[in-house]
Amino acid sequence: MAYDFDLLVIGSGPAGQKAAIQAAKLHRRVAIVEKQRTVGGVCINSGTIPSKTLREAVLYLTGLTQRDLYGQSYRLKEDITVADLTARTRHVVGREVDVVRSQLSRNHVTLHAGTGRFTDPHTVALTDAGGRERRLSAEHIVIATGTRPARPDTVEFDGRTIMDSDNVLSLERVPRSMVIVGAGVIGMEYESMFAALGSKVTVVEKRPGMLDLCDVEVVESLKYHLRDLAVTFRFG
Repeated sequence: MAYDFDLLVIGSGPAGQKAAIQAAKLHRRVAIVEKQRTVGGVCINSGTIPSKTLREAVLYLTGLTQRDLYGQSYRLKEDITVADLTARTRHVVGREVDVVRSQLSRNHVTLHAGTGRFTDPHTVALTDAGGRERRLSAEHIVIATGTRPARPDTVEFDGRTIMDSDNVLSLERVPRSMVIVGAGVIGMEYESMFAALGSKVTVVEKRPGMLDLCDVEVVESLKYHLRDLAVTFRFG
């Protein structure tokens, strides 16, 4: 049977992107299906890249790393707005998206925008933004659809007062106070950033401690520095 592609990848995040590029470098016919408007998945658009860029902007504008030298009240910019933070983030995200698009194009990986669903083990029906459907067949298909934040049915997320880790990046202003539910890696990352920006942060965690995957001495050191930023912890 003649297939449209040797490999079809669903999702253009780090896993899907790398799978597609490796197959292309082995001279296979490769395509990617991506349902979002931009490539790169959570990593580039709402997770790793934006949060690390935001962190660097926070450290720079608050002067946090310079306070041992200039005193605890030192700030590079007095009234830091969300616009100050997101301007840098948008620039970096845009550049990273361009890098991924260029790499896919350079390696002759075909990019299809839309949502895919299986019709048989070798065929994916692709529905684009206009509702039009077409079928793509491949000898091998890689599912790399990524993750999304957990949203319990009992919580009413509105994107303004109650947010998840994706839309916290679209806040209109730095809040005076914030409760972060969950003391995992992502929770601790945002908690430290907003505490540095001056928000009164309370962390709620049902487990007896935070960051179970880390060394106890590292966690205690982090907890000490966060309490120095007036962070309150509620464990258990």
